[in-house]
Amino acid sequence: MNSSNINGLKLFFFENLSSCNCLFHGISTRVGGVSTYPFKSLNIGLNTDDTYENVMSNHLALSNALEFDLNSLVSSVQIHSSRIKTVNSIPEESKTGSVIKYTFDGYDALITACPDVTIVIRVADCVPIILFDPVTTVMAVIHAGWKGTAEGITSKTIDVLINQYSCLAGNIKAGIGPSIGPCCFRVRENVADRFRSQTCKSESLIIIKKSGFSVNLQEANKVQMTMRGVRADNIEVSHICTSCNSHLFFSHRRESGKTGRFGLFAGLRA
Repeated sequence: MNSSNINGLKLFFFENLSSCNCLFHGISTRVGGVSTYPFKSLNIGLNTDDTYENVMSNHLALSNALEFDLNSLVSSVQIHSSRIKTVNSIPEESKTGSVIKYTFDGYDALITACPDVTIVIRVADCVPIILFDPVTTVMAVIHAGWKGTAEGITSKTIDVLINQYSCLAGNIKAGIGPSIGPCCFRVRENVADRFRSQTCKSESLIIIKKSGFSVNLQEANKVQMTMRGVRADNIEVSHICTSCNSHLFFSHRRESGKTGRFGLFAGLRA
């Protein structure tokens, strides 16, 4: 991944997607906003205790930095599921001018082939993922928490791209963004068992330590991609742990739930 400072905001970009002219994307950090502790400073979490004015100001700063219209912004109340929503146009409820709110409720992956739709998923340790097929010009943005990952949300999203949008898995480019890493994501044995039963490649996902078990969520989602036919050399993995880098990214676990949200923004240009 590459990082840039744009208008005082520190943003990250996937190298393998930056050359796709009809796609724009960016991952925000916690640097460059107006929010105060414990949400300092670029918090975009609508469901946090930060003030709405701060969250709105931070969204506006990001829309200016990434050059998208706030009226095009689409998001969902994320519920740590594997539910997927296709977006075929900008919903009227998104065209709210100076108001930011959720567009949908209960989806953790959003897919669109519609130009000028901007999708955001908001995270603070969960895995932000983007899938893009430059041939059919369709993209998906995924919020992959451990529950959604265990339910195969990335596999299911790829299935929708293939079955509904006629994508070929070999054409899909993917980016797996910063999330809590296996160094910090300690889990109970029953959670580890969910991943052990999911794939024959579980030895690369589960780390057994004296203190218990850890799960590599970024690797788990990469495995789902390759098992669906996405080429390994088309997948860019950040390998950035949000807990270890809580000076750059909000981390729900590191900060005991009192924190903000950063986001993966993506959209198609006409």
